[in-house]
Amino acid sequence: MKAIFSRITAFFLAILAFFGLSPKQVKPEVTIGNDGYAIVEHGVQFSFDANATTGFSWAQKTDGSSVVLEKEFYTSPKTEEHGVAMAGQGGTQYYDYRAVKPGTTTITFTYQRAWENNPPAKTYVAVVVVADDLSVTVQSFELK
Repeated sequence: MKAIFSRITAFFLAILAFFGLSPKQVKPEVTIGNDGYAIVEHGVQFSFDANATTGFSWAQKTDGSSVVLEKEFYTSPKTEEHGVAMAGQGGTQYYDYRAVKPGTTTITFTYQRAWENNPPAKTYVAVVVVADDLSVTVQSFELK
């Protein structure tokens, strides 16, 4: 019975992946260390090293309305031996923004423990510009 359930589950996961219903991870075009961004169709995707087991998490804040946060997700590499994420292992936090109107938006990403009053361990500031045709450029991406 377990074997049948496993095959059915694998079949449905394959269908979801085939139709693009799983989050898409894009290789960053511009990086600072392992953190970076890539221009995607109608938007931009930012990616950052993360490890939730340390208590740290990424947060974002936008100033402007030319892009909107469409999707946020976390991935963790799978171990070769077991095919699952290993406890304590870091991963990647992704933020997908979609262009909605011409203009400039500043996005600030901070990496810190929510319960502490300490300054963030990392802060990135990105300035995103959307043209009249809704094409996106990142004017700057800086580690502060």
